[in-house]
Amino acid sequence: MKVTASIGIVATCLFLAACEKHAESTAGTATPEAAAAASPIARTSPSITAAPNPVPAGSGAGTTTIKWTTGDGTTGNVFVSETGAEEKPFSSGPTGSSDAPWIQIGVNYEFRLYNSDHTELLAKVAVTRATQ
Repeated sequence: MKVTASIGIVATCLFLAACEKHAESTAGTATPEAAAAASPIARTSPSITAAPNPVPAGSGAGTTTIKWTTGDGTTGNVFVSETGAEEKPFSSGPTGSSDAPWIQIGVNYEFRLYNSDHTELLAKVAVTRATQ
């Protein structure tokens, strides 16, 4: 009886030790979702916005503020095209905000956010000016 009780105690100790070891081996393991959430650079979708849009009517040129983010911390380049003309550089950076103080009535502006080497269009926004 004494041997049976000792074997039972040893088996129980081994079982508990194995359970603790398994808990330790998985304690520091993060799921891919948790690892992404803990990343120092939060990843979001690339975006570009204009506000106000449409730019309110008034005398002289109007102003809109262009805000953008590449979403992943890489440098982006913002270009602008006026009514389908060749695009021109506007601004750059991983994120940013810049005023466009030259918005005219009757001109359609398209602000385009590209990756750093201008090979991939990440996002775009069309801007107009109200007539009244």
